[in-house]
Amino acid sequence: MLYRLFTKVGLEHFALGLQLPILVALPLSRGLSLAQIGILEAILAIVLFCFEVPSGYVADKLGRKYAMAASSLAFAVSFGLIAVAQDFTAFILPFMFMGAGFAMLSGADEAYLFDALKDENKEKEYKRWFGRLTIIDELVTIVGLGVSTLVAYFMTPSAVFGFAALAMVVTAIYTLIFLKETRAHSTEPKSLVQAFEQEPVSVSKRAILFLKTHASFAIILLAFALLDESGRLLWQPRMLDLGFTISALGMIYAGLKVFSIIGAWLSGNLNGNVGRIHFFVVGTLAALAFVLVGFGNVYVAIGGLGMYFLIENAFRVFRSEYLNQRVESKYRATFLSLNSFSTSTFAALFVVGLGAVADQRLFYGFMLLVGIKLLASFVSLALPKS
Repeated sequence: MLYRLFTKVGLEHFALGLQLPILVALPLSRGLSLAQIGILEAILAIVLFCFEVPSGYVADKLGRKYAMAASSLAFAVSFGLIAVAQDFTAFILPFMFMGAGFAMLSGADEAYLFDALKDENKEKEYKRWFGRLTIIDELVTIVGLGVSTLVAYFMTPSAVFGFAALAMVVTAIYTLIFLKETRAHSTEPKSLVQAFEQEPVSVSKRAILFLKTHASFAIILLAFALLDESGRLLWQPRMLDLGFTISALGMIYAGLKVFSIIGAWLSGNLNGNVGRIHFFVVGTLAALAFVLVGFGNVYVAIGGLGMYFLIENAFRVFRSEYLNQRVESKYRATFLSLNSFSTSTFAALFVVGLGAVADQRLFYGFMLLVGIKLLASFVSLALPKS
């Protein structure tokens, strides 16, 4: 069953890799402004947040495989609609479906993996198996990025989304036919946000009480929301501005993904506990990376993106360990829900402003990103030690 899950993840991330390098470039080529694309991404973030609770209900009541299949079908509809959309209004519905797809997928793979291991009394091996799942995710995404380049070059960018939609339909069918529901999920669901999905009102009240009695954690929410902002809205326009074609973006992203794998490996093998200095360094290096991307020539800009891809995965590893060291088990679901809410809210609001600023001049957008990362660095110095 584990290897069937790996196959499903491979099919899914192949499709995601296909559309990833041109998700911003295609709307730009059809006359949308960066501000409008920012609004679309904000809509995606809002829909994702609103569907988190219903998606958890589907996963628990109907089964995880049905939630994962529904996610794939939502992505398929989204990609199919993007392929034919020609104006801002026509892009709204596909971005809403994409938000629903991400909501249904959120945590489902990890929960299914843990439950499958529990069925075989191997739950203590979760970290090792999750590492394998992550490697497959990254490697297959790279394959999708390469195929995206070929399809966009020999056919059209629209065809890329057509193939991505088809791949997601295949993923949904495979999930329904070959994945069996685990025995463990009905009696002991293991998703870290499970409590929020089951009792959102009571956990929300608990979250407010938590912040009143642990005010220092508000600094963590602010720091991580600032550090999490990636500025992806600007990457593809910047590459096009440097003279790359849409068809070349897939190969660029494929090469940059190697840095993501290196970042995860380096940070995962770092000795010692994670502290505020790690996040200060992450924020400072991210600011430097955006300086290189926004103001350098083509080689410097690519190097800056490579630096950021490496830093981004390092931050994810640091954040996970930092939280697990400091949050008690009885508060874990509460705090992760708070962290997800604050990060999503900031991203939804910031991307609209970022698009509006970048529409004036692209380098203004990168200046804003540099400022956000420097602010994050100094906020990180106020993170609680214990």
